[in-house]
Amino acid sequence: MSDMQQRHRINCVVDGQTFEGNYWIAGKILVVSTAKGGASTQVGLHQPQALAENLLQQLAREGKA
Repeated sequence: MSDMQQRHRINCVVDGQTFEGNYWIAGKILVVSTAKGGASTQVGLHQPQALAENLLQQLAREGKA
């Protein structure tokens, strides 16, 4: 696996519950994956970890984390 696709563990707390997932960068796309779903977005100028945390929080609120 190339460095660009190395997976990183991530977690967040939403409404007192902890959610976990993985994120990686494929080209210019950041991908967040959980046991129940996933999401992706362009990296742009944002810090990848902060962007991944935001996507994980969104997935948690949608019941996909």
